[in-house]
Amino acid sequence: MIGKQGRSGQMRFLFGVLVGGILGWVVGVLSAPQSGQETRSMIGEKAIELRRKAGQAAGQVKDQVRGS
Repeated sequence: MIGKQGRSGQMRFLFGVLVGGILGWVVGVLSAPQSGQETRSMIGEKAIELRRKAGQAAGQVKDQVRGS
């Protein structure tokens, strides 16, 4: 089984991947050649999608923690 220290390291890694992915996406969107309204619309849609996925991931982590 994974100890507390290993689980903590995994969570930090996953958080880093998530933050890095978000920052990369934001830089890509803001540097893309499209209108401001299109950019805002895309950011809004992705924010909703990200919130949904984050909720799902949090639920999975909670289930894993409870199961161990």
